[in-house]
Amino acid sequence: MANSFLIAPPSGTLRTVRLSAGVWPSIWSGLGSGLCLRLGWVLLGSALTSSAWASDPQQDATSAKDQPEDAQVVMNSTLDDRLFYQILAGEIAARNNEVTLGFRFLSAAAKSSGDALLYERAIQMAIQGGSGDAAWGAASQWVKAEPNSLKAQAMLLRVAIATKRSQGISDALTRIISIGNDAEKRDLIRAMPSTLKRLPSELATQAEAIADASLTQVKADPRFASSAWSAIGFLRLQAKNKDKALDALNKARSNDVADIDTGRLALALFEQGASGAEPVVLAHIAAQTNDPKPRFQYARLLYLENRTTAALAQLNQVLLSAPTLVPAWLLSAQIYHQQADFDKAQANAKQALILNAQQRASGQQGRADTYGRQAKLLLADVAQANGLWAESGRWLDEVGSEDEAVLYRRAVLLGKQGREDEAIALIQGPALTESPAENASDADADADAIKSRMQLTVRLLREFKRLDDAYLATQAMIAAFPDDAELLYGQAMLADQLGRPAEMERLLRELIQREPDYEHAYNALGYSLVDRGERLQEAQALIEKALTLSPNDPLITDSLGWAYFRQGRLDLAAQTLERAYAIKQDPEIAAHLGEVRWVQGKTAVAIQLVREAIARYPDNAVLKATVKRLGMPLQ
Repeated sequence: MANSFLIAPPSGTLRTVRLSAGVWPSIWSGLGSGLCLRLGWVLLGSALTSSAWASDPQQDATSAKDQPEDAQVVMNSTLDDRLFYQILAGEIAARNNEVTLGFRFLSAAAKSSGDALLYERAIQMAIQGGSGDAAWGAASQWVKAEPNSLKAQAMLLRVAIATKRSQGISDALTRIISIGNDAEKRDLIRAMPSTLKRLPSELATQAEAIADASLTQVKADPRFASSAWSAIGFLRLQAKNKDKALDALNKARSNDVADIDTGRLALALFEQGASGAEPVVLAHIAAQTNDPKPRFQYARLLYLENRTTAALAQLNQVLLSAPTLVPAWLLSAQIYHQQADFDKAQANAKQALILNAQQRASGQQGRADTYGRQAKLLLADVAQANGLWAESGRWLDEVGSEDEAVLYRRAVLLGKQGREDEAIALIQGPALTESPAENASDADADADAIKSRMQLTVRLLREFKRLDDAYLATQAMIAAFPDDAELLYGQAMLADQLGRPAEMERLLRELIQREPDYEHAYNALGYSLVDRGERLQEAQALIEKALTLSPNDPLITDSLGWAYFRQGRLDLAAQTLERAYAIKQDPEIAAHLGEVRWVQGKTAVAIQLVREAIARYPDNAVLKATVKRLGMPLQ
């Protein structure tokens, strides 16, 4: 419910502003009044007696002597009768729920004294009464009295956001940035995207315009232009406008490619799959010769994109310049493990463990426990891959906890030794009985824990290639958690793996009926029909529906391009796949686009495209199969 508050603003005209009470807590949390320190009293008590006005001066001096030092300073400060009366009357009025009257007294006291705590208290009273105009007036008066006070300007910004004054927000941000020193300016510019992300919904579409106006001066200053354009880029990225964010990145780069904020935006855009971001990342890394962090972040993102060979090359360069960087040793060990180079994986994981222990002993590292755990799990995985069951078990014992990651590895160890039923029983534990649906509905049961164990069971059955059992286990999960759309989708994908297309289609159509906005179901069903060359017009319609639910999704766009190809519409297929590949340089999209170009007779283009994709993803099975099937010469 909204609160109404009547107040006389400085002009003397009466205005009523209606604000939602829910606006204030997030903005004013932790404000506190702090006002009583100015008077030297903490609480007035439940009542004031006449004796309080006629106290003995000697007694007052003695009392002051017993006060804390900061309280004595306040009591000795200049406080004339009028100011004391205004403060006291304002607080009494507020305690009697006469907030309007209390605000008038406190705002008058603040204006006459110029005291920051009084301004804060007056604004707080306006908030308490729900009057945005009163709060704005008091905050504006405070800024006028102390134009170089960062605290006053920050208060004005908060009130401007809460009361939805876009021009006030822009002006306050401009002043806040202008009065900071160089380091503060940069921090304030960086904070702008997160600040404007909290704008009321009515102002959300104006966020970029507010930022642009607020940053006009610093954009013209070469010292801060890259930070300013990066802030605008992050705002555009928040609004899911990658193309405009990339434009901001290029402006930041043209000013200073080595700037840390240019690198931050480039890495963020690269992570989002923005075409054109990677060259800026590489240019930034080349310019940041003394800082290994951007290169490590780039390597991590390459790894997440399954570009493991390129990631490893970057990590090796990181370790040349920063040989004590534990996360780089861990990530390289993980990649070597995936590439089945177990000797290097073991050596790097052990190096990470040694460095981690040294840094922990010297108190240099805050994530020592996490890194140590990761190293031990990797060493357990390497030992398992080498068939050293006992050694793998010892490393798991070293981890020191029996969480799901450790439990799953113990189960896999049992399975590798031919003890699959024991492994499944270990994962399921006593929580899963023959009727998991009953457990999941039991008020005393931990439904999340049960669901997690069931998902681990399915994962383990997949590991053991027992797909039929995994399918049945997924059915049991769906019975226990019937509202989980992801489970039904997972069952459909298992049906596809089992070669049951009719069952997969039935499940996906059931999912579409239950969740009509679940775009992955439309895409999966459409693509499966395309891949089998069946009902191509219907398949295209399903994929187009998925694309309306998730516009510009590169994988769904790829499905549509493949549907055009299967219909013999080669030019449209090439255009669509080019668009998908521009959004995300995915190896399967590259394989599809390469095949289309090959069939079009553009063999040189196809070979170049596929050669580059294989250089990025040398282990991708779809790329390898496409090259083999087409007889494409890559040498």
